[in-house]
Amino acid sequence: MNFFRQNKTVFASVGASLFIGIMYWKMTQNIMQELRHLLGIITELQSEVSLLREKLDNVSRRRGRPPSGFFSIGASSVEEDEELFEDAYGGGSDLESLKELEEQIIITPKSSSESIEKDEVFCEVDKLLEGTDGDKRQALKLLQENKDNYSTNVEFYWRLSKTTYQVSQIIGAEGDKDKKKQFIYEAKDIAVKALEIDDQSANAHKWFAIAIGSIGEYESTQDKIKNGFIYKEHIEKAIVLNPKDPSNHYLLGRWCFTVYMLSWIERKAAAALFASPPTATIEETLVHFLKADELNPGKWKENILFIAKCYIEMRQYKEAVKWLIKGQQVPTISQDDKESAAEIETLLTKYRSY
Repeated sequence: MNFFRQNKTVFASVGASLFIGIMYWKMTQNIMQELRHLLGIITELQSEVSLLREKLDNVSRRRGRPPSGFFSIGASSVEEDEELFEDAYGGGSDLESLKELEEQIIITPKSSSESIEKDEVFCEVDKLLEGTDGDKRQALKLLQENKDNYSTNVEFYWRLSKTTYQVSQIIGAEGDKDKKKQFIYEAKDIAVKALEIDDQSANAHKWFAIAIGSIGEYESTQDKIKNGFIYKEHIEKAIVLNPKDPSNHYLLGRWCFTVYMLSWIERKAAAALFASPPTATIEETLVHFLKADELNPGKWKENILFIAKCYIEMRQYKEAVKWLIKGQQVPTISQDDKESAAEIETLLTKYRSY
């Protein structure tokens, strides 16, 4: 990802994240407690309904009517049936309470993410984003044409942010720097919209972080510093929400690697701005890249390259060469792959003899 290299000074000032997944865990515990309470209510309600039916059957027999299981469903029987409930249960107020409770049990709230199924538009966009630069432009066009149909859909907006960002990189590689800047800011604003719709969407957090990390080359030093903190915070939030997404671990690994590789002068500058400047070890950096490879084994050229770089920093050159050869065998598809392939060849030439 080019924005890491472009914004090295940004990450020099980025400190440890202020966000952890405690609140998410606490929320889950509260939900489970409420569910257990609701199950208890339902069990009690079932017992009361059984008793109520017995009372209704007794009342029905006294009035010469069939038992409750044979109640007529015709409109003319409604008032008579409610009278039977009142006789059996002791009044109409309890009947109304029973109806209200029934309505509450039937309605089960769902988050916007859980209730949305991937439709044909999303499937087509996901497929196009795995293809060529032309496919990615087509994906953006497809999303823009369908924007009116997804005004409150987080799945749509994080995809639109992702696609807008990827097209911005294509435009930049073609030499149109102004349009690249425009698209990057648009990607950031779209990701903000996604988070407003559902801040429990891991992909919304991820693409907001990527976009805000990319605008650093256009921002003041103060804003770059602030954005660096925000970047790491949202990537860690994305990992909490979706720990099985390899790209989240890769992105956190890139942040750690950038901080680890800061020069002595850059570290002094960061220390002057923060009481606790950002720190990262090469060992923890390697953990993030290895986790990404574990979740997407042997398929991600750039991630494999950074695993090799970590081993080089640790002076484990034989292990580094093993990973470089593995990366060499991964097909080159994207622009990032092309850059990674060139660097892999350079490093192999230098370290193959170790």
